[in-house]
Amino acid sequence: MKFNTPAHPCFSLRRICLLVSVLLCLTSTHAFSHTLYIQSSRYQASEGKSVPLFFCYGHFIPVADGIRGKKLNRVLVIAPNGQAQTVEIMDGKGLHSHMVAYNTPGIWGLTAETTPGYYTVYKDKNGKERHAIKSIDQIKDRLGQVIKSYYAKQYAKTYVQCDMATGPFPANLGLPLELVPTQNLFELKPGSTLDIDVYLDGKPYAGQGTWDATYMGFSTQAEDNFYPHTQVTGPRVSIPLPTPGRWFIRYFIKVDAPQKDQDKYLQMKLTASLTLQIDNERKRQAPTSH
Repeated sequence: MKFNTPAHPCFSLRRICLLVSVLLCLTSTHAFSHTLYIQSSRYQASEGKSVPLFFCYGHFIPVADGIRGKKLNRVLVIAPNGQAQTVEIMDGKGLHSHMVAYNTPGIWGLTAETTPGYYTVYKDKNGKERHAIKSIDQIKDRLGQVIKSYYAKQYAKTYVQCDMATGPFPANLGLPLELVPTQNLFELKPGSTLDIDVYLDGKPYAGQGTWDATYMGFSTQAEDNFYPHTQVTGPRVSIPLPTPGRWFIRYFIKVDAPQKDQDKYLQMKLTASLTLQIDNERKRQAPTSH
């Protein structure tokens, strides 16, 4: 790529400073691997209504990058009776919107799992930091030093209520790593505290993890969340929700790679996300017609 050298030295300095600030922003953003959130365009649906689901993938809320179809391993729509329908995943890259027909009253679950993959941050033989969606052994010919290397899997979920729901809230939807609410999400109000139990392989997780959370509209900047990274030990996470809106909650754990896999990655990183919406009271009088 060629850059024309500007004649005025002050203009040149300004361009250099701007370029440095942009590069610093990009570096800090890409220090985190992309996060997957599953969303519904509406969280209250009438019986017989079809409402689209779609994905947020990346570092910005509520929608960031598109996700490649092959990166999505499984997407499920779980009816109130527990029956699960597998969503056909499209080829290509995008938000992978899919119309869901809510034909039964009750609370529905939407879940998604990513295809496991590698993510390595390293310095090459010239000392330059690089990022690769590859395992360590795949970059060994140009590898100088490994900074971090993950084998990563992600599990995302959300809920939609169709008309009046009866029966218990379907808190656990069966994901390998899952954020399990202890209360009905559709009864939350601004100012409520959401208690979540973390489950790993169907059992409460007693180890260490890290969570953060934000809501749509808090910040337009990447990874600038209302609740920053917070380390916790044990299965319970309590999150005050002071404002209405769409909330995005993320939790991850890291486990050291077994000896036999350390030539490929250093840690396995499992991430679970939960998206929910707390409605506000109407602020303006409802229109009498469209």
